[in-house]
Amino acid sequence: MKILVISDSHLFGNDLQRVVKKYQHQVDYMVHCGDSSLPMDDPVIEKFDVVVKGNHDYAPYPAYRIFHHICITHGHLYQVYYGYDQLIELCQQHHCRICLHGHTHVPTHQIHQGIHFINPGSLMMNRGSYAYGTYAILTIDDESINVQYFHHHKDTLCPDTILTEGLDLLEEFKTLL
Repeated sequence: MKILVISDSHLFGNDLQRVVKKYQHQVDYMVHCGDSSLPMDDPVIEKFDVVVKGNHDYAPYPAYRIFHHICITHGHLYQVYYGYDQLIELCQQHHCRICLHGHTHVPTHQIHQGIHFINPGSLMMNRGSYAYGTYAILTIDDESINVQYFHHHKDTLCPDTILTEGLDLLEEFKTLL
């Protein structure tokens, strides 16, 4: 199964529209992890299989969805800046081994208690020194989980350093919040 994972596009319709057009026939599903800032009847957002509510969304999207045993949420209601304790509990309740979320504008892939927590970063702009947006392609084959992160304009693979920098940045946020 191949899933396009996007979050935090914040009305950047041209980027969102371009990425959706590029991948809509190359992936099995498309997921938006919140903060699209678009109404539910927007033609681009309607192409997504799952859309959840972010802290900048006013449309009545759900706070989370369970989709093929994958928990999908934005993260703001689960305190993702402080860790994954609340999301671990939610995932365990629903027997999910993968959780897709956004909110931090930091692309990450972490594993806690056997659960993969995947944040595609922000399609608009991330909080790293590299100053560009990202999205992710998640591939699930039997027991393997592979995540690739892509530059929001160039569609090129991102270097692994963005993930390392992202983890460092999130640790720094914990001291500031």
